[in-house]
Amino acid sequence: MELYKINDQSLKKISGSTFDIERSLQNIVENNLEVVFGIDFVASEFSVSNYRLDTVGYDKDLNAFVIIEYKRDSKDSVIDQGFAYLNTLLSSKADFVLKYNEVFSARKKTEEFDWSQSKVIFVAGSFTPYQIDAANNPSLPIELYEARKYKNNYMTLNQIKKTGKAFKLLQNKRNIKKKPQKKPNEVENVLDIEVPTEERLLESSNETVQDLYQRMKATLLEWDPSFEIKPTKYYIGFRLNHHNVIDFLPQNRALKVWLNLTKDTLNDPENLTRDVSQTGHWGNGDYELKLTNDEQLEYILSLMKQAWRTHSNSGDD
Repeated sequence: MELYKINDQSLKKISGSTFDIERSLQNIVENNLEVVFGIDFVASEFSVSNYRLDTVGYDKDLNAFVIIEYKRDSKDSVIDQGFAYLNTLLSSKADFVLKYNEVFSARKKTEEFDWSQSKVIFVAGSFTPYQIDAANNPSLPIELYEARKYKNNYMTLNQIKKTGKAFKLLQNKRNIKKKPQKKPNEVENVLDIEVPTEERLLESSNETVQDLYQRMKATLLEWDPSFEIKPTKYYIGFRLNHHNVIDFLPQNRALKVWLNLTKDTLNDPENLTRDVSQTGHWGNGDYELKLTNDEQLEYILSLMKQAWRTHSNSGDD
């Protein structure tokens, strides 16, 4: 990503550089975890097993821990280090839960967290092509972000998007007929971590549901290209500024949609939505609706636009 300054009709490129001290980058990110990653801060320089983890965060949407590692330059293998950290996380769950409870004055138990959605984030000024290629698998619970600083206290933090095909790590489906049951108290392995993707959530839906989702997705991105698409184990969230606006749950023959609006704030004259303010549900917000076809798609999009306008300062017709 290049940064330019607009001067009349001319563009002037603003040169960027890496952070001089790794700790300065860590301090900036840790003080703004909610802003940059949409997660809560748990610990800094967290010692566990044989490692000292730069930052430990907690993702409320995934109900899972996130480990963040910062690098001034990138020479080591992010895969080896990422797997080592994930294995440490899964073999030392009690330490992470204890720290979480201490920070948030909570009393959560180990089984109340979703360890299968844990991940590691690496932040560096740049990554080598080998590191990028190694991490270029949607099934890999490792994410790469490049951080650059500019004059006048500007900085960018850009995720390196994964373009590779998802595949099951170190497993050959032809040789594995059934995943063995875990014994009680058996330590989980990194291979037990399943990175949620749109493809996984859509694979069991029929063509009608998949088409409905893709059409709605295209419309949302047309309204606002800054929408962040965040799949979780249970639904696909569309977020602005790290806050869910609309959530989708693809089912076999229907598509569930949740609008992140509080009760009595949605104008729905046809009463298509259901009030779930007092009902347990996966998505965010008090309004739920279910589609099986596109007969009322335009009307439903008008409901979705109300949620978008509420969470966006740039909602236009």
